[in-house]
Amino acid sequence: MSSLNSSSDRPLTSVLIPLYNHALYIVECLDSVLAQGPANIELVLIDDGSSDDGFSIAQRWKEEHGNRFPRIEFERQVNAGITQTYDRLLRKSTGNVILVVASDDVLMPESIISRLSLLGEPGVMAVFADAIPIDGQGKVTGTSAISELGQPSSRAALADQRTLPWELIFRWNVYGSVLLYRREAVLKPDGNSVLNLDIFSEDMQLYYLFGSRGSLRYLNQPVAKYRVHGTNTSHTQENVKKLRKNIYQSRRHAMIGMPFWRRAVVAMQAFTYHRWGTGWRKRLCLPMVAFAYMGILTARLIYDFYRTRVLRQARDV
Repeated sequence: MSSLNSSSDRPLTSVLIPLYNHALYIVECLDSVLAQGPANIELVLIDDGSSDDGFSIAQRWKEEHGNRFPRIEFERQVNAGITQTYDRLLRKSTGNVILVVASDDVLMPESIISRLSLLGEPGVMAVFADAIPIDGQGKVTGTSAISELGQPSSRAALADQRTLPWELIFRWNVYGSVLLYRREAVLKPDGNSVLNLDIFSEDMQLYYLFGSRGSLRYLNQPVAKYRVHGTNTSHTQENVKKLRKNIYQSRRHAMIGMPFWRRAVVAMQAFTYHRWGTGWRKRLCLPMVAFAYMGILTARLIYDFYRTRVLRQARDV
């Protein structure tokens, strides 16, 4: 039995919280970390230049509950963005296992322990799961973010190692603070991050990277509550262009370690970004963008035939 499964010898888990303008939600988020039960947790929070009083609220919470953690560190910085804040949090942490929790999300009871059990299996470097959607007031609005929000993903396909990487490519639809991974999975031997820190967000980079390595597993249960509200980073109008570019750059970055056929499909997906261009460049690219979409559609039809007819997976999307 792996030590990750032993209640008396769990690895130190670093819970990292990038706080940004979530004064209304940060206490509930921190309380959910505190309520994780007999897990060995250090808590590191960085406020990324918020304009509200969320950091002051977090500091008061730390004064009241900080003695419950073997290590706790809260600090502020000038706004640096999601990926840079993530990298700084990672470098300030000391745990063997990493969990990044958005400051407006809420962890479910035993969220960490349930994922640690799967992380303890041979060859597994990262585990992700589902989330329960909630609104700005904390009201539950669904049962599965993966299958109900955005373009639904197949949970049956995610649970099968043969199709998990392809499902992430064709139906990227992961929400919330659901990814737990080993420290060495995100740091190179020289101590540098495996991420491209110039890209707006880190999530797609990580999932594609772990999926390409064959070290990612899906736990088919909710481990967090994902809050959908008007101030979600991904929902603000000012970030729409950044997010489009983020997807393009993340796909280009992720292609590096992919097998040939996955790389070909992701390259076509990345190329479709040019439909958002302007002027003569957009006009020149549009025929090729249309050709790329045809290639993506054909590949997805083949994939869906394979998973439903050959592998006999459930038709859950």
